[in-house]
Amino acid sequence: MSGTTRRGALGGAAALAGWLTTGSALAAPLRAAAPASGLRTEHAAVPLGLDEPRPRLAWRPPVGGQSAWQIQAATSEADLLAGRLTWDSGKVAGASTVEAAYAGPALAARDRRAWRVRLWDASGRVGDWSKPATFEMGLLAPADWGEAAWIGRNLAAPKGWADQVLTIDFTLKSRFFDVLLRARPEGKTYGEAYMLRVGEVDGAPSLMLQMRQYPGGSGPQVKLKRLQVWPLPAALSTLAGVRRRLTIEAKGTALRFALDGVAVGALEDATHAEGTFGFLSPVAEAAAIHAVDLRAPDRPGFATAFEGGDNPFTGGDVGPEGLIIAAGVPGKDIVAPLVHPAPLLRRAFAVEGQVVRARLYVAAGGWAALSLNGQSVGPGPLAPGWTAYDKRVLYQTHDVTDLLKAGDNVLGAELGRGWYGVAEPNEWYFHKAPWTAEPVMKARLEVLLADGSTRVLVTDSAWRTADGPCLWDSIYSGERRDARREPKGWRDAGFDDSAWTSAVMPKGPVGRLAAATHEPIAPVARHPAKSVKEVAPGVWVFDFGRIRTGAPELSLAGRAGQTVSMVLAEKLRKDGTIQVASGLIDAQLMTYRYTLAGTGRETWRPPFGYGGFRYVQVTGLDAPPALDALTAVEIHSAVASIGQFECGDDLVNQIHDAARQGLLNNMHAAQTDTPSLEKNGWTGDAQASSAAAALNFDVVRTWEKWLGDFVDAQAASGELPEIVPSTPFYGFENTPGWNYIWGPTPAWDVAAFVLPEELTLRFGDERIAQKLRAMQKRLADYTAGFVKAPDYRYDHGLGEYAAAGPTGPVDATSSAYIFHMLKATGQDALAAKVREAYNARYWDAAARRYAAPPEGGKPSPYAQTMNVLPVALGLVPEGQAQAVVDGLAADIAAKGYRLDVGVYALRYLPLLLSDHGHGDLVWKVVTRTDEPSWGFWLKNDIRSMPEGWGLGSRSWNHHYFASISSWFYEGLAGIRPAAPGYARLRVRPVTPDGLSRASGTVATPRGEASSRWTRRADGGVTLAVGVPGACAAEVWLPNGGRRLARTPAGARWLGAREGHAVYGVGPGSWTFEMAPGSGSGSR
Repeated sequence: MSGTTRRGALGGAAALAGWLTTGSALAAPLRAAAPASGLRTEHAAVPLGLDEPRPRLAWRPPVGGQSAWQIQAATSEADLLAGRLTWDSGKVAGASTVEAAYAGPALAARDRRAWRVRLWDASGRVGDWSKPATFEMGLLAPADWGEAAWIGRNLAAPKGWADQVLTIDFTLKSRFFDVLLRARPEGKTYGEAYMLRVGEVDGAPSLMLQMRQYPGGSGPQVKLKRLQVWPLPAALSTLAGVRRRLTIEAKGTALRFALDGVAVGALEDATHAEGTFGFLSPVAEAAAIHAVDLRAPDRPGFATAFEGGDNPFTGGDVGPEGLIIAAGVPGKDIVAPLVHPAPLLRRAFAVEGQVVRARLYVAAGGWAALSLNGQSVGPGPLAPGWTAYDKRVLYQTHDVTDLLKAGDNVLGAELGRGWYGVAEPNEWYFHKAPWTAEPVMKARLEVLLADGSTRVLVTDSAWRTADGPCLWDSIYSGERRDARREPKGWRDAGFDDSAWTSAVMPKGPVGRLAAATHEPIAPVARHPAKSVKEVAPGVWVFDFGRIRTGAPELSLAGRAGQTVSMVLAEKLRKDGTIQVASGLIDAQLMTYRYTLAGTGRETWRPPFGYGGFRYVQVTGLDAPPALDALTAVEIHSAVASIGQFECGDDLVNQIHDAARQGLLNNMHAAQTDTPSLEKNGWTGDAQASSAAAALNFDVVRTWEKWLGDFVDAQAASGELPEIVPSTPFYGFENTPGWNYIWGPTPAWDVAAFVLPEELTLRFGDERIAQKLRAMQKRLADYTAGFVKAPDYRYDHGLGEYAAAGPTGPVDATSSAYIFHMLKATGQDALAAKVREAYNARYWDAAARRYAAPPEGGKPSPYAQTMNVLPVALGLVPEGQAQAVVDGLAADIAAKGYRLDVGVYALRYLPLLLSDHGHGDLVWKVVTRTDEPSWGFWLKNDIRSMPEGWGLGSRSWNHHYFASISSWFYEGLAGIRPAAPGYARLRVRPVTPDGLSRASGTVATPRGEASSRWTRRADGGVTLAVGVPGACAAEVWLPNGGRRLARTPAGARWLGAREGHAVYGVGPGSWTFEMAPGSGSGSR
């Protein structure tokens, strides 16, 4: 096959199989009684709360042709069956089974519709009506919310301490440690603070006061200034190993410092007026903090002696001596967090009469854990994902009919911070996002009674509120919950909330309210621990066998006030303790602390977060734990699995399984980066694995939500950030976050094109792409502004990523993607100039390869990436693709079948090689077990997708290397769309030497497409193909292009193509027998 884009390949398929229109002679006639099935509205079976005015309707045809369709709709199933219709499309000619838009009278808020479809075959015979499907509209305009208001408990975060007396009991373990005072989160850390060093300064025991200042602007660095040093009196000069008490008195601009009651130093400075306090240390085992007491004249204080193992700070380890401050203890700045406890909200109300239907519409700034009469509502607080709340806020619609009762009822909520109220300083400036505020909720409950009347309840000041048992929750660092503080029965009717206060009504997020129609982020599976081991006295590590994303569920009985600490991790140290995830967030990550109420067996799963983990390290237990004391609850977007693959090689099956797990682990209403660390929607990562994601899972609704975030994130200039959603401070030009940005980052930005292209190709959804055209054009125009004559190159920022070898200049990657964006937006003239200049720079006509220009008289090393992207994206000179790929194959073979590419070339490389006759080589690459390879990870017991090829990779829980899974479907099984939505199917399997069988299935919009080949005892290959309804298929047999002696009845010979015998078939099951010695399709 010549080097083309996927779009070009589709065009070739159309030319090759143009005769195979739906309803051709090969299609089996549609039986009159065979109805359509799998009816879906907006890609969901029974959606509630839609806000699309013309919902997309889709169905699966039976095996056979479809020449026309008819849809009928009514307000109910009864009306539909009785013929009382609100819309009848009439007979519409066409074979499409997706995106037949509803075209009845305009839909209003809360409207319900039942609909059905019937089909005509190619002979004009009509089939039976399908079973009815239903959908229901949500709230479509602000007025539909009525008097519902944003409510919460707190209008603002608690103020830090200004005037105060702070005493710290400590034992110095090393040379020194540092105390932060009046610290405020500025920049990527607590960039505004006083910092008192206790211990050795310039070789002498001293106290040294320094000052942090964050200059702002586009630079992220905090400046550190020494203010004064006070030598310690001789009587206090011995610090190491001696318990001491440090006293800090701050009053206005006056700062005074004492040790064991002896005044040591004083200073006047007005730079920092208020803030929190905490600790840090750049040296190992710096100090043990035994107790802390802060008293302030005008606001609540803070005191802890770490009783029961509790740790109220944002990091550090608590042991028998107290809080350990040391280098390597996660949480660079270990501070007392300035946050309110998670608020509880409740509203009692009465229902008089029989409930017919009840809907709860709810949106949150942050997370809302909902209950109705003590029963949980919906799939959980994480369900809607998150957005840039100043642009768009998602609301959910819940059917709560069965949860209501006649008489007294109560609606309850506990609010978590999520990304709406991030408190910790972090790399991405989420703590400074324009929407950052205390968590809030907006809700409207509508109850239809049997007498036809409606009861409405909205969020307003009549709701009651109190502080809850969750003392600290963070999407990054975890949660701290004291079960003793939970009011007993507060979720139930009859609870006395007279001591609670009225809910406050803050402004709330300003983004427009939009329906959350994607799959919820929710618990999808429970996994028992494989083992538990005591790795140090009182330190227990639970092993769950593989890395997943979710949360631990604790279940045990203990004494009141006992605190159990759970820290999640992907990896272990050599001593068996966990390697704690850290970096980029100024706090210890994935740490969950639960203080028992002492009421018997208690079960707790943190409601407001998730992390990536295999191991959980547990401290604070009074006795050895049972294996079932912890369960791993897997949490991610609840997308349906639509693909299955299996072959005769256990290693490849394990690679496929690990790839699928990596994709799911990072699917949280966006395709994210390392749930153990960032949880960010890095756009380039997603485009790299997009084909694999769309072959394995139904990603339409989740990606549609995320692509809406792209629109929200786009700057007025057209620029997109590299993470979506983002703040205005990260990923844009001249911002303090991620200072690699000097303009576009095309390998990341192209996700705005690649993802909707995948949705059109694999799911037939063209409306999503249409809605994104304006955003794409603005992005392409912005990017084009950086591509100037005469060289039309873009050599800034990042190019190929996570590569194992040389990749060539950044421009070699970036300009290839710029070419793709320009072609996709119809800017053909500029695209042609980019292509011409690209080939002038990099094309070596004599060697028939791409290479960087020589440096210092020496030829540049062969870069595999440079010889993948120009072919895959259509920049290669006409007629040269085969030669380029042959050279690429030769380089890989010469290196012992080792790949040097990063994630962007890897997306295309396997299929590019096998389609150009090198399938056996790809098989040898895939089945390697030395570094770098997928098998190397498995050999080291990593059953997920690491962030880099090496074992030292920051995280073992990523997804872009999962792109190899797409070759298992499209290469080994050979299943590919040859037209959008599988209107035409191509089956072109690779049958490499050494593999006995391979099979795959994909649930396409038209039904299941399948391919299964088996190597017989005589060496020949039998291929069984399943073609879904209203679909024509080409079957490419890898037998050297020889016509079969016997073919299935109805299969039509199309000719020999690229070493394959090609047959055309229609819907149904087909079996082809290839003779021994036919070959594998490889050269």
